[in-house]
Amino acid sequence: MTVQEKTRWKTWADGLRQEMMTSLTEEVTKSVESITSETATTRAESSLRSVRFWRACQLGESPNDCLAKAGFEIEFQQDEESNVQDVTLRLNQTWMTILHRVLDRKNA
Repeated sequence: MTVQEKTRWKTWADGLRQEMMTSLTEEVTKSVESITSETATTRAESSLRSVRFWRACQLGESPNDCLAKAGFEIEFQQDEESNVQDVTLRLNQTWMTILHRVLDRKNA
């Protein structure tokens, strides 16, 4: 992954997390197609449909560590052809704690 590509993913991930915090949302599920579009990635969509890509993201392995570093836990399932269609991005424990503090203050 090039530096420019990594920057795109980091910017997208940080923006998504901010959007989720603002809307008080703990998780979102996105299609690989929408992630491809939203990140403006130059990677082939077939690459983003691979289980290997998303496993590396889950584990926070470089160069696919942008989502983990941005505070996401990642879940996905593979279809019959071993492709990933949808990805669930959930705030990690640190961001969930912050979100719950906001919710507690709001409900107090």
